Amino acid sequence: MSRSLFINPTAFETDLQAAFAACAKANGVQTAAFERFAKQGIPNRRVEGWKWSDFHGALRGLSPANDAEAQADIAPSDFAALNPLEFRIIDGRIELPQGELPDGMRYDVVDPVATIPELEHHAIATLNVAMTRKALGIEIGEDAPDRPILIRHINTNAASTFTQTMMRVSVNARARLIETYEGEGIGLYSHLFHMVVRDGAKFDRTVVHETGAGQVVNTVCAAKVDADASFKQTSLSMGSRLARHETLVHLWAPGGSAEIYSLALLRAERHSDFTTHVVHKAPHCRTRQIHKGVARDRGRNVFQGKFEVEREAQQTDAKMTANALLLSNTAEANHKPELEIYADDVECAHGSTCGALDEDALFYLRQRGLNEAAARALLVEAFVGEVIDGIDDDRLGDIFRASVADWLVCE
Repeated sequence: MSRSLFINPTAFETDLQAAFAACAKANGVQTAAFERFAKQGIPNRRVEGWKWSDFHGALRGLSPANDAEAQADIAPSDFAALNPLEFRIIDGRIELPQGELPDGMRYDVVDPVATIPELEHHAIATLNVAMTRKALGIEIGEDAPDRPILIRHINTNAASTFTQTMMRVSVNARARLIETYEGEGIGLYSHLFHMVVRDGAKFDRTVVHETGAGQVVNTVCAAKVDADASFKQTSLSMGSRLARHETLVHLWAPGGSAEIYSLALLRAERHSDFTTHVVHKAPHCRTRQIHKGVARDRGRNVFQGKFEVEREAQQTDAKMTANALLLSNTAEANHKPELEIYADDVECAHGSTCGALDEDALFYLRQRGLNEAAARALLVEAFVGEVIDGIDDDRLGDIFRASVADWLVCE
């Protein structure tokens, strides 16, 4: 692979090809994936789904090489009080929990996924398939303990890191997963999460992204939800140089449900992009989606949500809401809610709003003794409360509220 596979390659793409060629244990599937990526190239503003998230520009000046040493000292997680089963992925290196495997669970470092058909035209997911050498595999059985799983993605260097997680939630099982994205690294962090929620199972995923301002993050979660199974996801992003969290959910069988809640809190020039695509492939499925974005300074909030209802998916019930609150004249919000419906017996709706704090509400609170900062904080907390109130675990909800309070203090 000495000649360039790219047309008019950027410096990052040239270095990326050299890094791939230098990687050990690249197989034929990964070589084919890299060649597919090279034909697509790094997404830029001319690509419809990336017009508000300039991934191409964000990578300018970064290096794909990954030869830095991992940081030795890792502080305890904010979620340690929940007594989770903790996994760490530090600069791409997977660390498993010590001790015996809990009953009803299996996990190990495994070979990565070869391909995900629905994502073969997704440039960064394809690049991840090409570059990831080992993945974290987890299987949850019906008799597994009701204990949260914590996966900490920690990026400390200036290199690019590619990781994967594969999870299977067995029939009638229940799994609670917390994923955090941490670290002051300034490289690209790409994570591909592929999972299956089997018949009657319940899966609850919480995502918290609080990295340094200079990091570029792209996560893709592809979930298959079977009959009478449920997928619930609650995400909080503080943004970064560019942070894009993507979720692709396929409701494959009758009775499946998806709940997707996201919250972006942005300051300075941080960028957050929540992009989702829920495909209803069977009848009697239900989806609820709520997004809240708050931005100040030059923060940029992006939301792209799409519900696709196939012809066989009669009696689908799907509703989507996206609301943005701008706290300065230079902050920005871009929303794109979409419905693509081929069935004729459905209840589907979407809505989007964008605005500033209500001056009358501010005046009302000031008249009752609150100073301006306290009044503004109270209104922001009320605005985001719909997302946080949907969290089933009170302790988890308290951690989210603390993050909101900390962000407001910096206003």
